[in-house]
Amino acid sequence: MPDLTLDFTWWRDPKGYRLIPAKPTPSGKSLMDVYMVDIEPARIVRRGGKLQSYRPLEHFPDLFDRFINMATSETGVLRFVEKFGPLTNDGHRDKGDVVPEIIDQAQAMVQPGLARPLNKLNVMIIANANEMRLKISPSCLIDALWLQLAQANTRSRQCPQCHRPFLIGVAVGRRKDAKFCSDECRINFNSLRRSRQ
Repeated sequence: MPDLTLDFTWWRDPKGYRLIPAKPTPSGKSLMDVYMVDIEPARIVRRGGKLQSYRPLEHFPDLFDRFINMATSETGVLRFVEKFGPLTNDGHRDKGDVVPEIIDQAQAMVQPGLARPLNKLNVMIIANANEMRLKISPSCLIDALWLQLAQANTRSRQCPQCHRPFLIGVAVGRRKDAKFCSDECRINFNSLRRSRQ
């Protein structure tokens, strides 16, 4: 399998974003009695500044992890979007990002055995003399986060000292042949091994 390169540019509104609360169910009616067109979940919309581009995956090699930890509530999703931009293409439009759908995505990232369809991807094969790699350009930030998560899960090891998984590779500044998650674990492991000899 060729190496994978994520090529992704995204946009943020420098004026920021705001949360539009969910439209409450009319009093006296249950959710089952309301028409689908009358249900409006909480959304995050932009404030209307001129969008500025940046390359989030290059600046934040653990952005998927930040997303999982932040997108657990309406305010958490808003904080994430304010810092990193909307997660979907609708987030750049008047419709905005639908908060419950974003929270569902974050929860799905930590569930094993899940298949997740992505939106449109642009894929190129780049072949040099000694290597071949895939260059993938996702169409929105949520897809970029899913791809970053998948890539991180294929580039991780378990530390023999603390037994925690850790990422390897250029994106996180750790050599591909690294055996330990930190210098501290390497030193402790080798010290313990020498003491047993």
